[in-house]
Amino acid sequence: MFTKMSQNTKLFINIFLPFYFINCAAHVYIIYGSLLQSYEFSSKVTGWILGVYFLAMMATRPLGGWLLENFGTRRTLAWSGMLSFVGCSLLFFNQSTTLLFIGRAIGGASVGVYTTGILSYQALCVPKKTRGAMFSLLMVGGALPMATVTPLGEWILFSSRETLYLSLGPILSVLCCFLGWRVGVSETEESPAGGEKTWGTYSGLFSSRPFIFLILTGALVALMDAVIINISLLAVEKGLMASYFLTSFAVVAVVLRVAGSPFLNELPRVVLLAPCGILMACSTILISLFPTSGVFVVSGILFGIGIGAGWPMYLALVADLLDPALLPKGTSTALLFYNGGFSLGPLIAGYFLPHLGIAGTFLVMSFTASAALTLVEVFYWLPFYWKLPRKK
Repeated sequence: MFTKMSQNTKLFINIFLPFYFINCAAHVYIIYGSLLQSYEFSSKVTGWILGVYFLAMMATRPLGGWLLENFGTRRTLAWSGMLSFVGCSLLFFNQSTTLLFIGRAIGGASVGVYTTGILSYQALCVPKKTRGAMFSLLMVGGALPMATVTPLGEWILFSSRETLYLSLGPILSVLCCFLGWRVGVSETEESPAGGEKTWGTYSGLFSSRPFIFLILTGALVALMDAVIINISLLAVEKGLMASYFLTSFAVVAVVLRVAGSPFLNELPRVVLLAPCGILMACSTILISLFPTSGVFVVSGILFGIGIGAGWPMYLALVADLLDPALLPKGTSTALLFYNGGFSLGPLIAGYFLPHLGIAGTFLVMSFTASAALTLVEVFYWLPFYWKLPRKK
């Protein structure tokens, strides 16, 4: 699959482990909404406590790129790991809405910086011919927590072990800090082309029209991805387990990213990203209309296919479309817009839930996002693809 197998394998392991565990620290709180309900918060307050995490993650994406350019990967990851520990620890103070809000904001900021550092570093170090496969395999670390720590957290929480559940985040954050410090890259590895550091500017970044449409597409896909934040609400309402959807989604995403990783080096990524988001929308429409255990599993499979292929494609496209000198800023900006779409999910749900119900809210979000993605695909990505030079 890779040239220079030993070097690529070592690089992959060094990146994969911290990426997996920081996603574990984030994904353990996917079912946090059901715990907030037991505190008797209103749907709007719950929406803000859930949503501020992703707003903070979004807002700190540029900071992650700046820290990487100025302080290097190792220190960026270690500092943000410490910040994650602080944010997760504040969630023990469940009688204070303010402290929960601050804790979620700090947690989101730390994950935003941490993942930006890892993904920017990978974009800089991995050559284009193996980029699709490497990003696909790395993204296993983003989906695997859904099949490991999320079901574990749900089992612990519904076994009335709230303290143990809330302890998972701080423990995982300490591990992330340790693994981040062990990345240990050299200064030349972090430069735009292996030489003297000369980073690009934001004006150069936003002068790229394909990049503008890429971040727009990513934000719409993220709106569908955000549905998983509220999936536990629909499951509880219908007397189902959210893990039916989450585990099937995670398993399919992991299998697809591992088995399909070689193909992502060859597939036309620019025309497949939007359809991945549309498939995710079809999945959420299905569970909204037919909420049963079997449909939760089938919808999770469809959702897993969409995000399993879509998320690594999105990250690989950032590197495909930009000059290496723009990659730290480009990666952080792409993640910022993705988080922007993701953070809208719980906020929209918080305001529409009292009027439309959880199923109605899912339907509105799904139809809106799928219609917008169809327009972007038809009027931009397809014409853009046909103008690209063809291999002889």
